[in-house]
Amino acid sequence: MLQIVGVHGIRQGAGATTERLSSSWQTTIDGVLATASPDVPRVAVTVPSYQAVFPRTPTRFIRLGGPETDSFSQDRPIGEDEEAFILEALAAYAPSAAEETSPEAGMTLGGGPLTPRIVSRIQAVDRKVGKGVTDRFLWLVREAYTYLRHEETADAVRAEVAGVLAQTGARTVIAHSLGSVVAYDLISRGEAPDVTTLVTCGSPLSWLVGRKGNHSEGKPLSVPAGVEWTNLYAPKDYVTGCAGLSRLATGVTDIAVRTGSSFPSSHDVHRYLDTPAMASLIVKSSTA
Repeated sequence: MLQIVGVHGIRQGAGATTERLSSSWQTTIDGVLATASPDVPRVAVTVPSYQAVFPRTPTRFIRLGGPETDSFSQDRPIGEDEEAFILEALAAYAPSAAEETSPEAGMTLGGGPLTPRIVSRIQAVDRKVGKGVTDRFLWLVREAYTYLRHEETADAVRAEVAGVLAQTGARTVIAHSLGSVVAYDLISRGEAPDVTTLVTCGSPLSWLVGRKGNHSEGKPLSVPAGVEWTNLYAPKDYVTGCAGLSRLATGVTDIAVRTGSSFPSSHDVHRYLDTPAMASLIVKSSTA
């Protein structure tokens, strides 16, 4: 039986235990395999939940400009370093946007006001890719910041995944969204020495800013020899920058897949799992 460890992204909900996440991924993968190959491999999917060690912030559950609730006041304000991180992430979509003061600079996200520079960048991105896109995108940027800039959080998340890899003996990892950053970090640090297959999907690793903190800037992304890395991306998934990773990485194979025509549904993990390309990769891994 092929053992697969999945690494989930953020915003899973309070009930997203390891058992529920694993069952959900298992159902989708079993379904796509049943229609993709006459020789369906038996697979066991385990998706460790790292929510217990990842700070729970209201940002995960809100949109910009939404109705204000008491929980918003518990969110951390945006400091200078995080502002720079957000601006650089959004610059991937609107690099030439002016950063002038906006009349909407007083709008809030959690307990901290969005700075004029962030609001201006949000408006520029919305003009380019569609109004409201950043409402759904900014929570991922902020939680990516939490992982990349808080060493204790990152260590605890990686430990959760590494523990399940050791327990199951899995050599195949499928990682979605922020989970692809976690998996890449884990493997490139040599903390998952038995992994031979890495499949990333909906990955934000293409952001230059996403490589800070777990990669040397100016160098291509890479994984250790012996790890076969495939990256699935969807042209309408804005988390990926609507592009693959091969322009920034060595040894990765990009595959464009269709996951829908609108964001954020185009970023949904089950839409990536339920693709012929994913089925082929799992079948290939099972026979390796």
